[in-house]
Amino acid sequence: MLILLRLITIPYMYLVLVITLLSRKPTHTHNIKPPFWEITELIKGNENMLFDIIANTIMLFPLGILVPLCIRKADSVKKVALTGFFVSLAIEITQLITTRGYFELDDMFHNTLGAFLGGLIGCPLARRIYSENKN
Repeated sequence: MLILLRLITIPYMYLVLVITLLSRKPTHTHNIKPPFWEITELIKGNENMLFDIIANTIMLFPLGILVPLCIRKADSVKKVALTGFFVSLAIEITQLITTRGYFELDDMFHNTLGAFLGGLIGCPLARRIYSENKN
């Protein structure tokens, strides 16, 4: 079971890479969005922002489940959320450098939230699986 869950990580990470970078064409401009611009747009009535917020939260939700299963030392939701933050930061910096998207603090917040929420499932699951493997 643990091996299967770890194998799922490879296509999942590739999918995240495709969604965030590989499927986008370079714009040749380095764009940085101001903090909370998505929430501001949502409040102004731009309902498309709700999809972006939910999609960015969902995108790293599986990471929050998979990290504790793949890395035994990632045994707390705090560590999982921190991992999600650094993965999101790496994505945003890569988007900025390659001009394949915007550098958005909002995305980092929502991605980290998704990893945190996934960690609420992944950490107890990993503890259970690891304790069963000891027996």
